[in-house]
Amino acid sequence: MTVGKTFGTFSRPDNLERIVIVRRDDGLFSYQKQVAERDGAWGSPGPACGLYDSPETTISEAKQRVWWLLAMADPDN
Repeated sequence: MTVGKTFGTFSRPDNLERIVIVRRDDGLFSYQKQVAERDGAWGSPGPACGLYDSPETTISEAKQRVWWLLAMADPDN
């Protein structure tokens, strides 16, 4: 269950998974991974990955840990 409010999402090009940026009720940010089910609906979000002070920091950290998110940001990869 997501605590807080969805701030933004980044979907993998094949739409098999996505990263959800969440603004928590305490004002901090985190991200969660969601995987697509066989019917195409999004499954439950995974656990919160880190606590960050801003959406920019959250996205930067997610790019360092999620291979496809970094590849989308860097066209040379």
